[in-house]
Amino acid sequence: DKIAKMIGDESFEILPRLGEYVLLKKSSGAACNHILFPCPGPLGKGILVQKTLWGNLILGPTARDQHEWPDPAVDPSAKDEILQTILSSCRKLVPSFKLEDTFNSFAGARAKSSRGDWIIERSAADGELIHAAGIDSPGIAGSPAIALEVIELLKQAGFDAPADETFNPKRAPIIFPKNGDEGLVYTPDDKERINAAGAAPRENVVCKCEKVTEAEIVEACRRSLPIDSTQAMRKRNRAGMGGCQGKPWNYGCECRVAQIIARETETPIASVGRRPWKATSQFKRRWLTDSDKAQLTELASSPVSPPAVAKIAQ
Repeated sequence: DKIAKMIGDESFEILPRLGEYVLLKKSSGAACNHILFPCPGPLGKGILVQKTLWGNLILGPTARDQHEWPDPAVDPSAKDEILQTILSSCRKLVPSFKLEDTFNSFAGARAKSSRGDWIIERSAADGELIHAAGIDSPGIAGSPAIALEVIELLKQAGFDAPADETFNPKRAPIIFPKNGDEGLVYTPDDKERINAAGAAPRENVVCKCEKVTEAEIVEACRRSLPIDSTQAMRKRNRAGMGGCQGKPWNYGCECRVAQIIARETETPIASVGRRPWKATSQFKRRWLTDSDKAQLTELASSPVSPPAVAKIAQ
């Protein structure tokens, strides 16, 4: 809406709706085989339980309208209150998941709009501006159709350009499924060398939890979209996305990945960005302790007051 207002278009306003999740290891993925929904509420489908594409168990999301907070920059809900709502709600759907497998928490904002629906249209203030705004769930699934509609709107607005004959819409895969540990080499972690055993790059594992190899890191670095951080690499091929979350005392995957990025991009190692902390996490620390997990178990078994549920989980 800020961009729209730059040309005098005040036909809508974006109303961010926050949603928090809790992620469990793949060892808890078998707790369900389907997406399990509670009864929907006025703000959405509710807090659900599902198995991810990669085999993890994910709990959430909440639904909290940030524009209704007294101060939009200050969260009125305590983190424990948010976690309690997620965990206790999901326990009603799947009582058997193990909270000792919890390893990450994150949040995102749905782009709800004051119109209550997606806005895909030419601006009434200037027909050469195309709105694709207020795209909340299922925006990712709908993105190919949204793109085609935007192309048609651009044509209506007078845009005319020849098609790029060299453009290839089919991208080669960047993540390759592994058959157990077949063909993989786990090298010693001495904090200095990427490949202490001298294994072939396609065999040299740099992220143990997700079985990402050196060759896959190199391939991501050589794609058209630049990579300058281990966080960017996580989003390309899941290096560092596993249950250990890049623990330095486990396999040192974040250090290994950073060294490869520095080598392939000819960047000083100190300039390679790392995973930001604490970003949107609801947890007190990046690597949970046993006492942290015990507290999560306690929160999951504690009843949530009706006002809190109404405020967080609608």
